[in-house]
Amino acid sequence: MRFAWIIGVFCLACGPAQAQLRAADGLAALEAGDAVQARAIWQPLAERGDVLAQHNLGVLALRDGTDAIRWFTAAAEAGHLPAQTALAGLLADQQDWNGAARWYVAAAEQGDAGAAHSVGVLHDRGLLGDSARGQAGRWFRQAAEAGYVPAQFALGALLAEAGAPEATRWFAQAAEAGHVEAQFNHARGLAATDPAAARDWYARAGASGFGAASYNLALMHARGQGGPESFRAALAWSLVAQEQGFVQAATLATALLDVMPSESETAARAMTAQCLADPMACPR
Repeated sequence: MRFAWIIGVFCLACGPAQAQLRAADGLAALEAGDAVQARAIWQPLAERGDVLAQHNLGVLALRDGTDAIRWFTAAAEAGHLPAQTALAGLLADQQDWNGAARWYVAAAEQGDAGAAHSVGVLHDRGLLGDSARGQAGRWFRQAAEAGYVPAQFALGALLAEAGAPEATRWFAQAAEAGHVEAQFNHARGLAATDPAAARDWYARAGASGFGAASYNLALMHARGQGGPESFRAALAWSLVAQEQGFVQAATLATALLDVMPSESETAARAMTAQCLADPMACPR
């Protein structure tokens, strides 16, 4: 059971020995499918201030659609990190941006990089007021330096908007970690100075389903940038881009079809089918 797993991670990790034993009894009851018994075990512990039991009751309440905020708040106020992030997420779902920010900040101050990124998102989107938007970079940087990949991309995007060369570093780190949008942006940054590398990064992003990357790679193949000119590969990638929802690629595909013999078109369509079926088979 998913909720049992979430609960079990935290129940057995810490806390007084007696409370751990009772928490384990509650977990055993839940694993046996008896949520009522689990709640009966955890309720008195939670009311006496046991943060693990409070957190677990919050998880049960989430499953049942009852008042999870009550129990997550109790545990969060006692400094329980998982409860802080859970509470922040619930408040964000309710569009209580200031409440969400309070608990994301609390979690970030305990070293949670994902929470720091979430604070940055709230600032960057202006959800905490336009005057606070300038603080987004601080939080993105905290999370990025802790290795949180979405924050590395977000920081790169923020720096790129400001024209800061440092953006390249963060796009590269996130790209290496497999972030598809970062791979696309990293390729764009390399296109002028290292078009062969740009081709490779566009191919990685395109093979992962990013239509704009597939389209840009099609253009590079058509123009012979970063490697040999290949109208077949260009048509294949433009057709892939269309399948990925990048409708602008239709214009390029039409232009290529106007100048390609039928056997080349047939070969390109076969390449397209292979690429869509197996990303490892996409032309490079």
